[in-house]
Amino acid sequence: MNGLARNTERLFENRGTLFSAALDHPQIYGVMEGLVDPIATIKKLHASELDAFILNPGVFKLLDRETVNRKKLIMRASLGGTLMGTTFCDHHSVMVSPKQALQAGADAILIMLVLHGEHDKESMIEAARTAELFHDYAIPVIMEVLSADYTKNNDTAVVRNGARIAAEIGADVVKAFYCDDFASVVEGCPVPIILAGGPKDADIVSVAKSVVQSGCKGFAFGRNLFQHEKPTELVHALDRVLRG
Repeated sequence: MNGLARNTERLFENRGTLFSAALDHPQIYGVMEGLVDPIATIKKLHASELDAFILNPGVFKLLDRETVNRKKLIMRASLGGTLMGTTFCDHHSVMVSPKQALQAGADAILIMLVLHGEHDKESMIEAARTAELFHDYAIPVIMEVLSADYTKNNDTAVVRNGARIAAEIGADVVKAFYCDDFASVVEGCPVPIILAGGPKDADIVSVAKSVVQSGCKGFAFGRNLFQHEKPTELVHALDRVLRG
């Protein structure tokens, strides 16, 4: 076992699963309900069963040992513009170096892989080169697969093929959107898959049960979690689904 494999395995040291809160949305949306004060939100969730937090680089410097004690930290390392832009960018650029991630104490990085757009090839090259760069420092790379046509992010063929492509170009973990026949997504992907959010207006606990039965190894829930009326209670319910 090399350092990269060991560090990837550590992400899943809680019974082979990874339950993270995705708190990186303000990079795109700015001030959001539930994340007006990101540190207050993290402190509220710290005592829960969560294993990890997904955070933007600037939030890392606001953390202290007590706030994130015993939690994994995943750094959002790519960007594609903001909601204030006029178009959706189909090619995300990496903004973080391995040195920055290590100095901040990140356990892994998360990048976006946007496929099916005009810059499909460029997006793949950026993700593949980033994986190689961070792997030189034994830093695990999680790739979140997006479609350039956002309406297709829950399309089974898009999710299934996108997850496999991410694994083929170097992802250690794939963060995938929910779709029908999620079992086929898991079956076709040789690296662990964690679920990204869930369908709007869906019962997230029921969705979680479905994907766990299909072999999903964890969750990375954002708005469904940090904008929930009782987020710690939701975490507890989801943890029981994931780990019994």
